[in-house]
Order: sequence, then structure tokens, then C-alpha cells
Amino acid sequence: MTAALYDIEFINRNTGWACGVEGIIKTTNGGINWTRQSNGVPFEPLFGICPVDSNIVYAVGFFRTYIKSTNGGISWFNLDSGMQGDGTYQSVFFLNSMTGWAGYGDGTFFGVRKTTDGGNSFENSPAGVLTDIYFKDSINGAGVNGSPYIFKSINGGANWFGQQVAGSGNCYRVSFINENTGYTASDRAAYKTTNFGLNWDSVGSVTSLNIDVTSVEFCNENTGWSGTNSPVYKTTNGGRDWFVQLLTGVVYNIYSHNDSLVWTCGNAGRIWHTTNGGTSSINTISNEIPDGFQLRQNYPNPFNSHTKISFSIKQSGNYNLEIYNNLGQKISEIFNNKLADGVYETTFDASGLNSGVYFYRLAGNNISLTKKFVLIK
Repeated sequence: MTAALYDIEFINRNTGWACGVEGIIKTTNGGINWTRQSNGVPFEPLFGICPVDSNIVYAVGFFRTYIKSTNGGISWFNLDSGMQGDGTYQSVFFLNSMTGWAGYGDGTFFGVRKTTDGGNSFENSPAGVLTDIYFKDSINGAGVNGSPYIFKSINGGANWFGQQVAGSGNCYRVSFINENTGYTASDRAAYKTTNFGLNWDSVGSVTSLNIDVTSVEFCNENTGWSGTNSPVYKTTNGGRDWFVQLLTGVVYNIYSHNDSLVWTCGNAGRIWHTTNGGTSSINTISNEIPDGFQLRQNYPNPFNSHTKISFSIKQSGNYNLEIYNNLGQKISEIFNNKLADGVYETTFDASGLNSGVYFYRLAGNNISLTKKFVLIK
């Protein structure tokens, strides 16, 4: 696919689906290969997909498109449909094969459509068109609709009440790691609840740039990712601090299987996948114990987009390699790992940065080494 992908979901480490402007794709090998699923899928933009298990999958989108598969996506059939100009489903979430909720709007109704019979019938409740929905059980749910408000239901979605998170920023996604603890993002900051949405507190600023945080995903109380109009940011301390991890285009959604297996989807049909939590690959050049610590000059320098950085570690321990701009602001963390003594090399991808002078710093075990490089595009 070459057009935007808006949602990506997995049922295990191998099997997942993504949907977007050009329909639905599926992987059965962890995202190495993707296959288009077109039998019964209308050629309309799809905004949400929800696999219940390896067979039952729901997807929603433009022109009142609401489709279901009972064979893993081999074929699909309509639960709802309309003509051009009809309503739009923005999100879908199923608690089990029968009970689910979808965010919907058509000009006269804006809210949530609920089914308890697998999509054969629906009940409507006003709430605004929710762009993301989550239910921890059949009674308690939460959602966002691209406004500064978090919406909550305590009666299975029959009624919803909104609570402003903070500021005037827009909340597009919500991520819960257990029945009480969840996260969202608004005004370029991350917010956390520990009582399933009764209260939300800011835990840290994701970015100082004037960009939207379009998605948020946490796998535990420490590790999470946020997608924006350009970089993907990662936190390892519960959202207090964030660093750039992936420099790319718009990211619409992020799915994490654990703190290592993560997938993102975004514009131009792109899917990004990491098996190490997004940490850059580090190659061992030599296992011989070096005479001392050394951070070598990157090559090539100046460079365009990619450059190699090598270094020597005399003593095993925890080390990190970070990138800073000429104002001293950290813009990326290439790795933060425990390394044995030896000689290493890694590649830095600067394709999302502007031309300029930058600094890279190796730190750990009471040593700190810094060098300068020049990016020219």
C-alpha cells in the first residue's frame, strides 16, 4: 500500500492487521510480509480495525463502512454500509466476539454505536465521534474524540460524560495497561490515570515542538511511545522524559506486544517494526579488551542521512549514545544498553533532521566522550 494506514492491531507476536485509505492488510510473520485482504472489503478509507481472535475481525471507516470477517480476513461481509457522503466510523473496539462499540458520526448523530450480538443490531448513545475506544469490562469504558476531553462510561456505553484533561490540545488515542492505569496525550504532553479516568495528571512533556501527538501506547508503567507529525518518541520512566527514537512521517497508531515488539503505522502506507523496543542495532567489531575508552569520529562526515559511529569500551557496564543539537538539547538516544568490553559500531539515521551541526555523546561508568558531526542535505 502507498496511502496512509490509520490503525494497526495484533492478536499475538506474529498475526496482525492494518487498515487505511486502500483497505486492509494482514501479516502472519510479525510484519515481515503483508498481504492485502480484498474479498468483500470496499475500496473506502478504513480508520479502525479490531481483531478478537485469529478468525473474528471487525473494521470500520468512511461511508458508514462496518465490516466483519469470521475466517481471519479471507472474506468480509457488511454489518453497515452507505453511499458517498454518508456517515463515518472512526474507531472500533470489541470486548469479545459479540460485544463491541464503534465511534460514529453522520451529520445528525455523533456518538457511539454498541452491539451485543456481533453486529446484527446496534444501540446509539451520544458522545461525539470517538477516535479511540477502550472497555475494561462490559460496564466501564473510556474514549477520546480529537478534543481536549476524555469520555467515560460506567453503564456499558449507554451514557458518556466528558472530562477535560488540560489545555486546549487534542486527545486522539488512549492506552490502558491494566484495568485502572491508562495514558493519553494532549497539548504535546502525556497524561496518566490510575483510577480508570476519574482523574488525569500530567506526567511529562513529550515534545517542545509545535506538533500534534497523534498516538500514544504504553506496555507497562515505565515504557511507552508517542507518535507525532514527524518523530516517534519513547519514554522509559513513565512519561517524565521522552527522547526521539524514530524520525519519519506522520504516525497514526502504535501497537506494542511487549517492551521489545512494537509496530507503528502512518502515512504513505508505511509500517515500522522493532524487535528490541526501538533501540538501534549495535554491531560488535572486536571482543578484545581495548586499552581505553574511545569515541571515534563518525564516517562519513559531513554526511547525508546515515553515518557510522564506532567506539571502544574498556569496562562492561551500562552505556548510552545520545545526539544533541547545537543548543545542547537532546534530540535522540541511539541506544541505552548494558555492553561488555570491546569495540562496537552503530549506524545513525538522520533522515528526519535538518542540515546543521550536531554532537554525539557516549556516556556511562563515569566516562563521557563527545564529538561533533555535520549533516548536509
